[in-house]
Amino acid sequence: MDNGVIRPFRAVGFRGSTDIVSSRTYVPDVSWSHVPAELPEHHVLRLLEPAFRDDDPQTAARTAAAWLDDGVLGQDAEPAVYVSRTVEGGQETVGVMVLVDLAASRLRPHEDVIAAYAIRQARLAEATRAHWEPITAYTTAEPVTPLLGAVLARSADHVAKAGGRTDEVWAVTDPELMAAVAARLSAQSLVIADGHHRYAAWRTSPEPAGRLALTLVLDAPAVTVGPIHRVVADMDLDEALKGLPLPTVELGDAEEAARYVSVGESRCVLTDGHRFLGVDAYECASRWVEDVFTPHHGLESDAVEYDPDLASAARAAEEAGGVALLLATPQLSTVTRAATTGRLLPHKSSWFRPKPRVGMVMRRWE
Repeated sequence: MDNGVIRPFRAVGFRGSTDIVSSRTYVPDVSWSHVPAELPEHHVLRLLEPAFRDDDPQTAARTAAAWLDDGVLGQDAEPAVYVSRTVEGGQETVGVMVLVDLAASRLRPHEDVIAAYAIRQARLAEATRAHWEPITAYTTAEPVTPLLGAVLARSADHVAKAGGRTDEVWAVTDPELMAAVAARLSAQSLVIADGHHRYAAWRTSPEPAGRLALTLVLDAPAVTVGPIHRVVADMDLDEALKGLPLPTVELGDAEEAARYVSVGESRCVLTDGHRFLGVDAYECASRWVEDVFTPHHGLESDAVEYDPDLASAARAAEEAGGVALLLATPQLSTVTRAATTGRLLPHKSSWFRPKPRVGMVMRRWE
C-alpha cells in the first residue's frame, strides 16, 4: 500500500474498555480551555503539556515509555490505515488517518504560524519521537468516504463516549482497500484545516520518519469553519481607527455585530464592549487586521489575544480596557485558494470542526 506519499503505520493508543479510553482522551475545545493544574494520572495531555507548560518535553518522553511498558498504551502489531467516525448532535463525520510524506507537497497549509509555537511542537516531536495529535486536513478533489462503507459496517476496534459524542476507530489492513485509499489521497492536494504549527514543526524534523505526518483526512463537506477574533488591551476605540480610511457603521450590540460580520468575509467589527463599529475591509478580514491594522498600530504578536467566541471577545475587550476585532468567517473556498496558491492567510484566521479525539490514534517511531 505504501506509495511513497500516503503510508500506513502502527498506531499507538490507550488500551482498555470504552470508559477507560473515554477518560484518558479528550476533544480540544475551540476556546482552548485551560488545562487543569492536576491532570488525571493516565491522560493524553500528560504527553502534550510538558512541551508547553513545563518547557520540558523529556518529561513526556519518560511518561510515554513508562505507559508503553505498563500496557497503558499499546501499539498495533501491523501497519494499517485507520478509519475514524464521530457522531455528535445527530451529525456523523467519517475520515481516515494515514501518514503523509511532507516532502511530497500534497499536504498544503492555508495560514501562517507563530514561530514560538512551532518550535515547541518540534521539540516535543524530537524528544518523544512521536506525533501525539494529528493534523486535520480535507480533500480537494475525489472524496475518500465512499471507499470506507464496508469498514463502517463492522464493529469498531476502539470506542470512546463522552458528553453526547461517540468516537470510533477501525484498523484497516486489507491491502486492496489500503491501496485504494492511498491512490485516492495521493492524487490530490490535502488542505490543512487544523494543525498548522504541527505541520511547520514536523517538516523540519532531522529524521525522515519525523517528516511523515500523522494526518486525519476528512472530505470537504464535513468541515465547518469559523472565525477567530482578536483582543488588544489598553486601546481606545476612537484611536483604533484613526489613520485608517474606512467608513464605519454604528451597530447596537454584540448580536447586531454578529449579523453584520455574517454577511461577507471582508467585514470586521471593532468594539470596546460598549460601542460597536462595523467596517468593510474589501478583502478577507483577517488579512486586513494583520496586514493593515496590526502594523499601523505597531502591535507585536504577544500584544494580541485570540478568542473564537464573538461575545466572549467583546467582554474581554471591556475588561481589558481595549478593543476587540470581531472578524467574519473566511469562506472555505478562500481557505482552499490560500492553500493551493501559497498566499497564506494570517495565523489564527479560522477554527475548524470537527476536532478529532486526541489519544485514540497516535504515532511513534523507533
